[in-house]
Amino acid sequence: MIRTYFNAILLVFIFLFSFSSCVTNKNLEYINTDNLKVNSTSFNYIIKKEDLLSVQISSTTKSDYDFFNLQETSNPQLMNQNPYLYGYLVKPDGFVNLPMIGNIKVEDFTISEVENVIKQIASTYFKDPIVKVNVLNFKVSILGEVNSPGEYNIVRSNQNVLHLIGKANDLTEFANRKKVKIIRNDSDNFSKIIYLDLTDHKILNDKNFFLQPQDIVYIEPLRKKFYSVNSLSSAVSVSISAITLYFLLINN
Repeated sequence: MIRTYFNAILLVFIFLFSFSSCVTNKNLEYINTDNLKVNSTSFNYIIKKEDLLSVQISSTTKSDYDFFNLQETSNPQLMNQNPYLYGYLVKPDGFVNLPMIGNIKVEDFTISEVENVIKQIASTYFKDPIVKVNVLNFKVSILGEVNSPGEYNIVRSNQNVLHLIGKANDLTEFANRKKVKIIRNDSDNFSKIIYLDLTDHKILNDKNFFLQPQDIVYIEPLRKKFYSVNSLSSAVSVSISAITLYFLLINN
């Protein structure tokens, strides 16, 4: 009688172990909208202190008077290794000092607003100037359950967490898509932790969804990762093994 009771408990335990560990397709989804149309929030990056700006001015003016396009003639590899040799740092007072242009207040302005200000001043020195401003030190890190963790350089300033995940060759099947952690420095250099649910379509309207320089994105694993299976064939294989183990135990 005791043996029969023990065998029943063992069988139930093996059954629950086999099927509760499956990672379903629902665990792998992003932005579950249920066929709803969602209006995403537009995002314009705001320049902050310690940003390293690349400023390029193109015009028909004689090149001897063009001090802003050194990047085009410099060694690209050297620039990637040390962009501070070619960029213009936003100082603690929020200003950036540019050749001929002078000191310009750039903190708390968007990139397009800064381009317009520089263009107006540059018109004094250059004919029909075209101004391009980029952030050179816009780098973010992604760690945890991703296929290619590491540090990535962001060229476009309106990129979001999904763009970064794409650069990292997607999340693993064991990633917890409902709890993505972002460690971010605010304007006072204090770190704050933000959590995002990548399955919730509401994050498309969340400004925290967009990347900021020096962000650290950590993808937590599912709690059942240790014994999880990620496909039906794997689940069947585990179940057969568990049942085989059951019969071996009751026959001994």
